[in-house]
Amino acid sequence: MSRHPLLGFYETLSPLAESLLPFAARFSEKLAAGVAGRQGLMARLAASADTVRGGIWFHVTSVGEYEQARPVIQALQARPDCPPIMVTHFSPSGYEYALKRPCADLHDYLPFDHPAQMRQLVALWQPRLLVFVKFDCWPNQVLAADDAGVPIVLLAGSLQPESARLGRLAKPFFRDLYNRFAHLGVCTEDDARRFRDRLQVQAPVSVTGDTRVEQVILRYEAARDGDTATALKALGGRLFVLGSTWPPDEKLWWPVLPQLLAEFPEMRVVLTPHEPTGPRLADLESRLATQAVPVQRLSAFMDAPDPTARVILVDSIGVLAEIYRAGHLAYVGGSFTTGVHNTMEPAVGAMPVLFGPVIRNAEEAGVLAKCGAGFILSRPEEALAKARDLLADEALRTELGARARQVVLDQRGATVKSVKVLDPFL
Repeated sequence: MSRHPLLGFYETLSPLAESLLPFAARFSEKLAAGVAGRQGLMARLAASADTVRGGIWFHVTSVGEYEQARPVIQALQARPDCPPIMVTHFSPSGYEYALKRPCADLHDYLPFDHPAQMRQLVALWQPRLLVFVKFDCWPNQVLAADDAGVPIVLLAGSLQPESARLGRLAKPFFRDLYNRFAHLGVCTEDDARRFRDRLQVQAPVSVTGDTRVEQVILRYEAARDGDTATALKALGGRLFVLGSTWPPDEKLWWPVLPQLLAEFPEMRVVLTPHEPTGPRLADLESRLATQAVPVQRLSAFMDAPDPTARVILVDSIGVLAEIYRAGHLAYVGGSFTTGVHNTMEPAVGAMPVLFGPVIRNAEEAGVLAKCGAGFILSRPEEALAKARDLLADEALRTELGARARQVVLDQRGATVKSVKVLDPFL
């Protein structure tokens, strides 16, 4: 298939962009970690070729997409004839998360999107199928697989109304890219319509649902007897979870947090920064100290709980499901920056869910808001009023929590539908 000029332009210029990454990494801790993690990557991936050749290649960008892939991978591995499965990761946090929870024959970084390296990797692995999850589809990776005759499938695909992929210049680029797919499995009917009508792709599109649902439910059930959940429940009182927060999310709560804690003296807040790095944790502790709010890190709390601590600061990743298991009300971060994080995790725990205004990336957040179980907050006074109402009224909180949980349960079955999409290519 011939390249659209914009796709050809990308293919030509991408090696130059890759050469600039070490310089750009000086200004980004996350990018620096990604560059460092890819040292010696092609040699590692080549060494794995004899083990994984002819397998199914999943690519995920970060933690959320990996969680969407896991139920599908596990369903495939339950079959006696399952081929090798390899998972490549883009972000350092997603890769490190997966190493602690592996589900495939290989986990490693995806090379930066250099056309020669992608062609080399496809030739080495000779995958029978390439599966992308959600929307992290790297053009040179797609082109290399397409040129080699490897079927490409999207699962749990999403295309929001304001997506940059629907922009005037971007649309023909992404139309060409997605037309190289054998099938597009998407989360909702609205996603399907946008792929067909607005992006005007010719590839087959079907609604397979969001595979995160099964994983969210499984994680919630597995967290029932977890040490973190048990310890938090033992505190008694109400637990307000600020989950996956960034500085703009915390800015919403700083002006009202002391008042909220004063009004509910038995309440504790569990503050979970999205990236709990050393500098972030130190900054949060400093800010809480200036407000005279006693704080204890979760690692220390698990060893010896401080009864005077009003805020428990989470200094690790991978425990949010257990934290939500113990919670009574949740705010989900990301919704003042690129988009809200996973709102299904607190919703399955039967909690009303609060979030900021940027939710276009998450269909389920919109559903929660429409059914009255989710609330969009823009200003501190709104945050105080809504949290106060929900914390004070147990009957209302219980009713809305049940409504939120049902939003998640209504989406079950996505894994079975997704596997059916893959079957013809296996």
